[in-house]
Amino acid sequence: VSELDEIVFLLSKAGYVGRKAERLVKKIEKMKLPQRPPKGILRHVHLFLYGLIMVAAFIAFAFIAHQQDSQDSLADFVKVQFGDEVDPTLGLFSGCYEKQLKDGWDARVRYVQTQSDRGQGDFEYCLVDGLQTWVFAIVQSKTACDDNFALRSSEERSTSFDLLDAKGDQWLFETGNAISEFQLGEIDSSRLETECGNTNITVEGDTANSIEEICPVLTVDADEIGFSGCHDWSRTFELLKNNKTEVMQFYQHPVFQGDPAGPEWLEILFFTGRRWVLASASKLLTKERNSTNTGREDVISLFENKTFWLLDRPTDALSYLSEAVNQGNDRGTPLGLQWYNARYADGVAFPFADISRPVD
Repeated sequence: VSELDEIVFLLSKAGYVGRKAERLVKKIEKMKLPQRPPKGILRHVHLFLYGLIMVAAFIAFAFIAHQQDSQDSLADFVKVQFGDEVDPTLGLFSGCYEKQLKDGWDARVRYVQTQSDRGQGDFEYCLVDGLQTWVFAIVQSKTACDDNFALRSSEERSTSFDLLDAKGDQWLFETGNAISEFQLGEIDSSRLETECGNTNITVEGDTANSIEEICPVLTVDADEIGFSGCHDWSRTFELLKNNKTEVMQFYQHPVFQGDPAGPEWLEILFFTGRRWVLASASKLLTKERNSTNTGREDVISLFENKTFWLLDRPTDALSYLSEAVNQGNDRGTPLGLQWYNARYADGVAFPFADISRPVD
């Protein structure tokens, strides 16, 4: 019977039975019959596929969240250089910053200054005026987001949790003034000791890195550079070494001691992250001990103190400052630099270089 029905259907479709039958066959062909519902386990295949996709999505989310929480993909160390045309203290925050992790799923990393083991700078990702952005605080603290010193310019909400993404942004002081120079870059692990370690000095043939060899003795030409003041400053400076013949360093640059004109006049040359400064030991040591204790051992103890911080010094501790130093003209010593008299503003512990009064 089925075969006869098929034969009649084909004949009708071919037009041998009549036009009416032919039109009816065409209508039947266009009709869509419902599919037979699956039976058994096939009825639940779509649920299995949906569940598998959801599980895969959650696994991917957990992996990404773990990466964010552990911050494995972010730079472990970065190097920062600030300009100081607006604020002379910015140079103190130039140097190496180490990544530090926080706890929690929504935690963001912070980068803490490690240069000279003083750690006075701190980059954090914070909520500022309703915008998530990177900020910079002077002192490490749990309230850095509320006590920020500088922050990146953000007209839009920042969606990047990587500090390196902010290197091309315009950074501002909290007052709104622009920071004139800001350089930021990742430090390769192969150059970690060179950039951030205690090996930035080459003395008497001991090669520590590629930096130009440091002169163990500096001589000041009195005809070109005359450090005026209440006493005659030293004309020769030598590397300051402790009893273990280790060269004292500050911001990974050598410290030089002058040839003292008297027991109370010991001159010190050292780097502050942006400029070289010349100071008398008596003024540098005022905070630590009686000003009469200004000998060589007292100065060594000061620079070995990991909490030594220049902003804690008296407002006349530094007498002369060199021109600004950057990566292009940094040779590891103050040789060949223009010097200026220091000028202190009211209530400021770190001076400006008074370009109107160069040292002749």
